[in-house]
Amino acid sequence: MTDGLSPPASSRLAGAAWLLGAARAQRWMWSETWCAWTRRPLPSVRYARRLGEGQRFALQRGSWMSVLVPMVVFSQFVDVLIAQGVIHVSVAPAHRAAWHGLLAFASLWMVVWAVSLRSATRRVEHVLGPHALTLAIAFRQLCRLPLADIAEVRRIEHKTSGSGKDWIERCGLRPRDVTVLSPLDPPTLLIALKDGATSAWWTRNGAPRPLRRWIAVYVDQPDAMRAAIVEALPVAAVP
Repeated sequence: MTDGLSPPASSRLAGAAWLLGAARAQRWMWSETWCAWTRRPLPSVRYARRLGEGQRFALQRGSWMSVLVPMVVFSQFVDVLIAQGVIHVSVAPAHRAAWHGLLAFASLWMVVWAVSLRSATRRVEHVLGPHALTLAIAFRQLCRLPLADIAEVRRIEHKTSGSGKDWIERCGLRPRDVTVLSPLDPPTLLIALKDGATSAWWTRNGAPRPLRRWIAVYVDQPDAMRAAIVEALPVAAVP
């Protein structure tokens, strides 16, 4: 079975491509949440099948993903009650309805975002195929790395203290040389591309983005994924 993934076509209207991808992501987001609440087949399951066959590595046990929905729902419940009270007191009566409606929609959007992100992250996994590694972060980010372009794979160790990106300095890298795919959870795996690699690509919201030499991504079992990648590489000598 082939996955049907192909490099994104270059476009002179990069802004239009991004807006189209963002609109598509919004559609996926609302559809995912609606299907989860109504117990219908999830769009994320269909999306995961498109990534092809191979070894799959989950990314659902990250610290953010485990608390995202309860935290967002609780915060919205508390903050919205306070904000609605402030609007009722401080906004002119003629404008209260509009402000109440806008606040209610923003609160609903936050809950839908959290539910859809958690649902999609629990079902969309990284896929190691026979010829390429596909890194997928829910619906928004997709990265395709041909195995022939991978030079090195490292485990990222995080210390309990320090800044969230202190691992970049410990690895001897500069932030401008690293593409961080994980938007919330600290990345646990670092993948280096070979010099001159041109076949790898990355999209965010469907729009192509420049891919740097080092790619950092979160995965639940980084050691297992690293071992699998190293075994699948055409060149066996990997640090």
